Amino acid sequence: MAIGQLELALRVVSGLFVILAPTVMFLALWRGLEAMRDDELIERAQQRAEAMEQSGSEWDVDAAAVAATVTGGDPVPDEMVACPSCGRENRAGVTYCRQCLCELDD
Repeated sequence: MAIGQLELALRVVSGLFVILAPTVMFLALWRGLEAMRDDELIERAQQRAEAMEQSGSEWDVDAAAVAATVTGGDPVPDEMVACPSCGRENRAGVTYCRQCLCELDD
């Protein structure tokens, strides 16, 4: 069966659409995102970052918040158990060694 001129043209046009449409849609999305971005917010963030770099100061960390995070929740057991295979110290109550994954004695 011979393909008619119109059907061939329709197949070529649809093939070109399938090939080019994703690229055009991505570029349109990229342009839209660039248009929507908040340039003032970006500028303020850049100025703040430059000021932090020039001052040479580190981030201030609240020691109480860090201590609350570390000590909060379940208490860490103080007693340790040595692995019979590799000798690595493991917390009491764990089933497997963290070094060699050998099963620990209870």
